[in-house]
Amino acid sequence: MNMQYLRLSIATLLVGLLVSGCDQSPSPSAQRKPHSQRVAIEIIKPVSTTIERRFNALIIAPNTINISNQIAGTIITMPFRAGSAVNKGDILVELDSSLTKAEHLKSLASLEKANQDLQRIKKLIPQQLASAEQLSAAITERKLAQADVTLKSIQLNRSTIKAAFTGIISDRLFEPGETVAINTKLLTLVDKQNLIVKSSIPESFISHIKLNKEVKIKIPALSLVLSGNINAIYPTVDSKTQQVTIETTFDNINSQFYPGQFAELIIQSRTREKILIAVNAVQYDSKGAWVYTVDKQQTAQQTYITTGQNFNTKIEILNGLNNGDKVITKGFIGLRPGKKIKPDTLPVSKHK
Repeated sequence: MNMQYLRLSIATLLVGLLVSGCDQSPSPSAQRKPHSQRVAIEIIKPVSTTIERRFNALIIAPNTINISNQIAGTIITMPFRAGSAVNKGDILVELDSSLTKAEHLKSLASLEKANQDLQRIKKLIPQQLASAEQLSAAITERKLAQADVTLKSIQLNRSTIKAAFTGIISDRLFEPGETVAINTKLLTLVDKQNLIVKSSIPESFISHIKLNKEVKIKIPALSLVLSGNINAIYPTVDSKTQQVTIETTFDNINSQFYPGQFAELIIQSRTREKILIAVNAVQYDSKGAWVYTVDKQQTAQQTYITTGQNFNTKIEILNGLNNGDKVITKGFIGLRPGKKIKPDTLPVSKHK
């Protein structure tokens, strides 16, 4: 009987302890702390972007002249062929000038006679042996003779054509012995030392250029990229193409470039400050584009944004973000609004 009472008492005690243990709350040290999700963030800062535009262009020689004869005649000499280099002052063409030389000598003789007649009449005037009308006529004859000498001298000089500048002969259209009429194109002379690049740009891009602006010029055929400066902006917009023509100077290294050669004009310009973030940070739902931002309590928040132009790995934000905002760019798995985060800060957002 006593043994049964002892067993009943032990069982009752164990049940009491079990119930008591169930009613006790866990100690503070036993409570689990909220889990902070590790993410990468980007601190927003507006930056200026660089726009690089490329335009088709041609290398041209502004100093290109067609050489024509100003008197008719037969070609006696033409020493330079196409591709020949010439110096300023070199004789390019000589025309037969034998007739012109004879006429020039005749005009000189006529001038000498007119001078003698005028002097003789001047001596006779005081003696009243010559009239004022005779003196006036003699003066006129002398002027006419002088004019004829000047004309024949010009014609004689034009029988020889010299290079106006140092350059290259690009065209040769006649040979010695051929007779040419007045104003016939004989040669073309090109100044290869002073080449320029000519291109056209859309009128919408005019605000990004100015005189002396530094640009880059790519010559695909030579795999070269050179520096240049805009030296001319045409004052009108082509009504058909809505483009403006510009000219750019550059250093012609060892005259290795040729007029008519294809080129690319590369123009870089800075734009207004923009907010740019990593493209992969942007998410979308039925309401539009949004990103995770970090508030002061270090929790993730869903922030809706308006996006703009895409720049490769960056995208422009037009609305929704401000300078200094923190945007989560990595660690989205399991992330939800209001969740505690542990940020790893990335460099300030920049775009070039």
